[in-house]
Amino acid sequence: LEPCVLAAAGRLGKTPAQVVLRWAVQRGTSAVPKTEKPARLAENLAVGNFELSDAEMGAIYALDRTRRINDPGVFCEQAFGTFFPIYE
Repeated sequence: LEPCVLAAAGRLGKTPAQVVLRWAVQRGTSAVPKTEKPARLAENLAVGNFELSDAEMGAIYALDRTRRINDPGVFCEQAFGTFFPIYE
């Protein structure tokens, strides 16, 4: 895990996953987490009652690797050994 995410989680008393979800929401993007566990679902939904500081937002944003998170053209071939185009 990234030190800036762990530091924000510690300061806020939240999990690293909550910090990253809050980062996405706070910057105005959608996040679609997946879970089958009711406790994790409640945790994922509990990201509206705190805010990350400008410094924390910037530190997490600086982790950018210039890749889309969900681009199947990038990750599917590595993960599944086959190419899945985004558009047909």
